[in-house]
Amino acid sequence: MNRRENATWLGTGVSMAIEETLASRERKFGLKPQLLLLLVALNLVSAVAYTAALYQTSQAEIMSGIDARLAAGVYGAREIIPARYHTRIDGPDAIPDEEYAELQRRLSRFADESGFVYVYSYMEFNDGIRTVSTSATPDEVASGTETGFFTIYDTAPQELYRSFADGEVRFDEYYDSFGSFRSMYLPVTGADGRVYVIGADIDLASLGARLNEALKNSILIGLAMFALTMAVGWIVVMRIVEPLVRLTAFTRNIEQRSFAADEEELAAMGQISQKRGDEVGSLAEAMAAMISRLQRYLVEIEAATAARVRVESELSTARDIQVGMLPRTFPPFPEKGELDVFAMLESAKEVGGDLYDYFLIDESRLFFVVGDVSGKGVPAALFMAMTTSLFKAHAMSAKSTGEIMQRVNEELSRDNAAEMFVTVFACILDMRNGTVEYSDGGHEAPFIVRAGAGENAQSHVERLVKHQGMALGVFGDVPYQTGQLQLGRGDALVLFTDGVSEATGPDDELFTIDRIETALNDTRSQVSARRIAEGLSESVSAFVGAVPQSDDIAILVVGFDGEPAGK
Repeated sequence: MNRRENATWLGTGVSMAIEETLASRERKFGLKPQLLLLLVALNLVSAVAYTAALYQTSQAEIMSGIDARLAAGVYGAREIIPARYHTRIDGPDAIPDEEYAELQRRLSRFADESGFVYVYSYMEFNDGIRTVSTSATPDEVASGTETGFFTIYDTAPQELYRSFADGEVRFDEYYDSFGSFRSMYLPVTGADGRVYVIGADIDLASLGARLNEALKNSILIGLAMFALTMAVGWIVVMRIVEPLVRLTAFTRNIEQRSFAADEEELAAMGQISQKRGDEVGSLAEAMAAMISRLQRYLVEIEAATAARVRVESELSTARDIQVGMLPRTFPPFPEKGELDVFAMLESAKEVGGDLYDYFLIDESRLFFVVGDVSGKGVPAALFMAMTTSLFKAHAMSAKSTGEIMQRVNEELSRDNAAEMFVTVFACILDMRNGTVEYSDGGHEAPFIVRAGAGENAQSHVERLVKHQGMALGVFGDVPYQTGQLQLGRGDALVLFTDGVSEATGPDDELFTIDRIETALNDTRSQVSARRIAEGLSESVSAFVGAVPQSDDIAILVVGFDGEPAGK
């Protein structure tokens, strides 16, 4: 199986799994509630964000107005306080009581008329901040609890201290024994170089009332926007979802009827397509066209399925015929105790192009061959059948494996319109002495499993260094060399196709020649031809795992248990 076939097989399996999952899945949360939930969430987020932004804007405007009033109050108090008033202050007796009382009345009048709680000025001395001028509230005047001159301000906020320290204008919100205020501090440097701070206070209670009113208005506007957008969104969702619900019902109904036509449903789809000029209308039009095409395809699929069943039946018969052409009786020559043969063939498709064959040329010589036809499927199987027939025809009369290869090549090259070829490795074993003649036609070099017969010999696996030859069927006038090797008692010659060496694992890694040698080393103590072949096949299967077979696999093991030459 090649990569494209593998991908098709996987895609078909995934599609079937998806269909089974969708068929058994009950959808409890449809598109309509999902869209409505999304609409509510988006509108809620938008309304909250809009409300917050509106409140922040209103808050900034209110605070900006308040701070402008504070600045006006501070600069107004600065004008009311005499110019050199602060330069005269150096102690508790610096300003006469009458003068301080008059200044306090003027500041109190200004504060009452301007909406301030207090306007004042402070000076900093070694023992702390002192009140040097201030207004008084009506309650303080009535109860006689006005703040006196040079009274220490023992609860002064930190921002006031910082304004004395760096001379920066500051706004502050704080709570003390006089109440809760938003204040402004204006540091002024007098003619004597000393710094005094003029300030004004506004009651935070009135500021909080204005901010609460702004928050209430922002929330009401946000709720109104939420209600309006929900109403518009509901209309849009219904316009989108209702046709989709109908189209979904049509699709499920036609699937349950195995795509049989229903004129009423097709007419309803046509109405949706005509009424809607958007994607929903395009979807309805596409679904109607798709159903029409599916009905035509079903007829074609039924015909194609019937043809496929016939082809599969014929391929199954062809596989039986192909397998029947290869020898499958093991041991094949029970009367030949010096000979042990085992072979196996695994096709990647119903029929394949790998081949093996063996037969006796005479009482003492065994011809055997392994080959791999280019391509797969029926063409490769036909070429394989022709190749095995030609080897049987010429092996009986040719004098060497090289001559056999040359004759077969000439036949295959003649009128080879399909331009196919086959790589082969052909051998003749002389069972009298273990001598093997061989010729190569562009095939994988075989391995020799040495049994280690003799006093100093050790069992091992080696790969044959063969003469290079060209694949059969390419050119007609190619000579083939005849090589020779010697098998000892218990030795085995292992021939295989590239379906073994190029078997692909899960990570696209190849089995490789090195792993073949390792697998043969693991089985060399069991010199049975069957065990060697099956052990190699098991190693390939373990390496490949669940990956589908991508190429034909042929393994042929010929063991010799006779007396080698020279004994």
